[in-house]
Amino acid sequence: VSTQSTGGADSTTDKHRRKVEKLMARMDKPIVIPERPKEWKPAEPREFVRNVMGSSAGAGSGEFHVYRAIRKRTMQREAWMNKQRKISDEQTAFDERVRENKEKEEAQTAKKRA
Repeated sequence: VSTQSTGGADSTTDKHRRKVEKLMARMDKPIVIPERPKEWKPAEPREFVRNVMGSSAGAGSGEFHVYRAIRKRTMQREAWMNKQRKISDEQTAFDERVRENKEKEEAQTAKKRA
């Protein structure tokens, strides 16, 4: 059976088969598995933004795009901070529940010992 394509578009199965065959051809070659990407964190806000008039009257044609980009970054940063706060609050609540459960279990165990 020939593994060569007869021209035309290859199916997904053919592409995967070729990839597997290529990997299996050199079994001694180490495969590098990349690390998971780190969590996204927004860039720090700029200290001072000059000459941004906003979306009000008097702004030039290019000023609105500058304003919109700054506002987009600010909104992303606020959404990220809200997400981080929510995660922190949930973790704190979970830790509190675990602590309370341990105290209840210890109290019941002490009661049964006595």
